Amino acid sequence: MKPPINFNFFNPIGIFFILVMILLSHKAFCQAAAVRGTIKSQTGERMPFVTVSLSESKKTVQTDNNGDYSFTTLQAGNYIISAKYLGANMESKQITLLNGQEMVVDFVLSLKERVLDGIEISGYRRFGKKESEQVAKLPLKNLENPQVYNVVPKEILQEQVIVTYNDVLKNVTGVSQGLVNGSNSFYMRGFENNSFIRNGIQDRKDNSLEVANIEHIEVLKGPSATLFGNSLTSFGGLINRVTKKPFDIAKGEISYTLGGFDLNRITADINTPLVKDAGLLMRTNIAYHDEGNYMDAGFTKRLFIAPSLLYKVNDRLTISIDAEIYQQKANDFHRLFPEMSFTKKSTESLGINWKRYYHGNDLTESKPSVSIYAEAAYQLSAKWKSQTLISQTKHSSVGYRVWNEIMQDSVNRNIRYSNSNYNSIEIQQNFTGDFELAGHRNRLVVGLDYYNARSNENFIIAYPFDRIGLKGKDPAYTHISKATVDAFLATLNPIRTISEQSTYSAYFSDVFNITHNFLAMASLRIDHFASGGSYDLAADTVTGKFSQTNLSPKLGLVYQLIPDKISLFGNYMNGFANNGPAIQPDGARTVFKPSNANQWEAGLKLNLLDGKLNSTISYYDIKVNDILRPDPTRNGFTIQDGGQISSGHGNRIDCQHGQRFQYYCWICLQ
Repeated sequence: MKPPINFNFFNPIGIFFILVMILLSHKAFCQAAAVRGTIKSQTGERMPFVTVSLSESKKTVQTDNNGDYSFTTLQAGNYIISAKYLGANMESKQITLLNGQEMVVDFVLSLKERVLDGIEISGYRRFGKKESEQVAKLPLKNLENPQVYNVVPKEILQEQVIVTYNDVLKNVTGVSQGLVNGSNSFYMRGFENNSFIRNGIQDRKDNSLEVANIEHIEVLKGPSATLFGNSLTSFGGLINRVTKKPFDIAKGEISYTLGGFDLNRITADINTPLVKDAGLLMRTNIAYHDEGNYMDAGFTKRLFIAPSLLYKVNDRLTISIDAEIYQQKANDFHRLFPEMSFTKKSTESLGINWKRYYHGNDLTESKPSVSIYAEAAYQLSAKWKSQTLISQTKHSSVGYRVWNEIMQDSVNRNIRYSNSNYNSIEIQQNFTGDFELAGHRNRLVVGLDYYNARSNENFIIAYPFDRIGLKGKDPAYTHISKATVDAFLATLNPIRTISEQSTYSAYFSDVFNITHNFLAMASLRIDHFASGGSYDLAADTVTGKFSQTNLSPKLGLVYQLIPDKISLFGNYMNGFANNGPAIQPDGARTVFKPSNANQWEAGLKLNLLDGKLNSTISYYDIKVNDILRPDPTRNGFTIQDGGQISSGHGNRIDCQHGQRFQYYCWICLQ
């Protein structure tokens, strides 16, 4: 029995009420003036860590990672605003502020045409990166965003000598490791999640993900279908990989990593301005990885090449194209599942030799993939810009997967051989505006999205291939090999299917400044999903063809208690999953509606000590409705009345920091 909830402060309705009361009690802020802007170089690059000072007020700030700065709660009057950066000429402008006015003052800094007088050395490495336009598809700071997210920059990957994608997510609270079948799966807020998004758009593939081309990782918490759809996200959130981009300075880096279990890894990062004056830049990342296993068999070899091309056509148009070419050959990772009756309380009590692999090095799987990404960014006007994205991913799976089941004192060895191909493509068009409406700032994105996934599967399953002893000596332990497996699989019939699905979507998201420090977000997506079903080549039949249309809203409020330092936020977010029809045992065809997940969340965000301390404290509640489940009253029938709840409180729940609590967890610390 759950103990009663005593702290109503964390009820989402209570948080929204507090936000309104705080707003009403701070009317004086409404009359305060503000200055914000962006600082760029002569080449159009946004410049972080530029010092901006404001005379009279004696205030000084630094631009963030996007080159943005802001001064808030200013009095009306005359000021001189200056931008200063090491190696660049200082720029100053004189401005006059009126009561309640928010003025935009941008700078373009030119480099000094002389040798620097000195060198500045700093021992502080800024890992607390929190800003990203891809999270909300808008120029929105973390303290202005009502959604919880984490950013892991490449500096952390380098500092920790991370060589596998699974280790990257250990830096994110509330993310736990799932099964690793040569690819990557995780659990977020109680729901399984796969990393299928690169640069805000699809990159759906089955092979392991390489870290050599990662600029940073963005992890959004909670249902995020409103902006990113349901095909690439889960009810727990999404993971977005942002790749490295070319820049206008020739630079190269080569590294070699030597580790345990015969690890040998070589990486290279080479940036080459092809025609610098014409804005044609190129960058290439390469990685070769060769690693053994702590067990008596098993290895992984992979080669990764990622060329990237950036062309600044003019001051308005930028075109970027990049590719990730990947080849992996490896043994399937070791899986040993308990089946039937099982009474052991821990893995140690089994008394198993954990170095036994149960299959050999010649049962391998090859997973090649090619991902192409292209973006055209066009500045339509001073307040509007267009972004066109295209991404295509092709990958294959050829070889053997083995999973083992403990059956009392024996182990069943099961084998799946596959020779399958997959292709995914997504086209997305976004129009983004940053403008004022009746004296209030609006940041708006309107988008169209098309996603298509096609699979051609050809596989055989030996279930089981054989059974051997769990403990002690068993001569049959080494009888599994490519030759014996191929001979056994030749006696079975392969399964061949072709399937295809498409999604057509339109969405918008608007962030409206009620006051300078009080923001409201409203977002909506309409999504039409069409499945062509699965075509069985042997039976010459198509099954599972269906279509569904769904609306996905998102709402949020943010109030900055202390501008750019502390903000209160609350959100309502939606996610959904399409459900295909079912043929019931009596022959009837039952049509189902999508399952929907609804999240309420409220909390506090901190950005203190000049950005060195970032933290989020939040309470969330996710409820999933209309889940399919077996009918308990009619054997073999499927009904749609299931539900699932995931929240920041309750007995034995996962909070955002990833730790389990036996009793009540009132708030979850990020």
